Amino acid sequence: MTLGGPVTGNAHRLFGLAFGVTAGAAIKPLYGGGAALAVAALALPGSTAPDWMEIRLGPTTLIPHRTVTHWLLPWAGGAVAAWLWLAETPLLAAALLGFVIGGLSHIAGDAGTPSGVPVWHPAKRHSLNLWDGGTSEFWPVLAAWVLAAISLRSFVL
Repeated sequence: MTLGGPVTGNAHRLFGLAFGVTAGAAIKPLYGGGAALAVAALALPGSTAPDWMEIRLGPTTLIPHRTVTHWLLPWAGGAVAAWLWLAETPLLAAALLGFVIGGLSHIAGDAGTPSGVPVWHPAKRHSLNLWDGGTSEFWPVLAAWVLAAISLRSFVL
C-alpha cells in the first residue's frame, strides 16, 4: 500500500480482507465459526478478482479493464445468491459470499477513482471522485480496518 498513489493491489487486498472480517463477524452468530472464517478467507482472493478475471495475455487483457469484471450488478447478484444459499449449505455459501465481498470491496475502491466502475451497464462507468492519483488510499483502508477491529471482537468470541 502506498500513501500517495491510486488504489493498488495491496490496498485492494487489505480493503477486501477488512470487509471479509467484518462480514465474517456478522454471520458467525447465525452460521458458526467455520462459515465466518470462510467468508474472511475467501474475501482475500476475491479482492483482486476483478483484475485477474480479465485474463492477462502479456501486457494486455482478454477482457478490457474496468468493464464486465468490474460491473457492480453481477457482483451484487452473487452476494444476494450466496446470502440466500447460506441456510442450505453454510460453508460453501459462506466461501462464495466471502469471494464476492472481496470483489465488491475492489469495486468500491475503484469507484472512488476518477475512472470509476460500471454500475448499471458494463460499458458506462460512474465515479464517486473521492480520490485521485495524488490522494491516499490509506484512509479508506484504515476506516475499513477500524470497522473490522470493532467487529473482530464478535469474530473471535
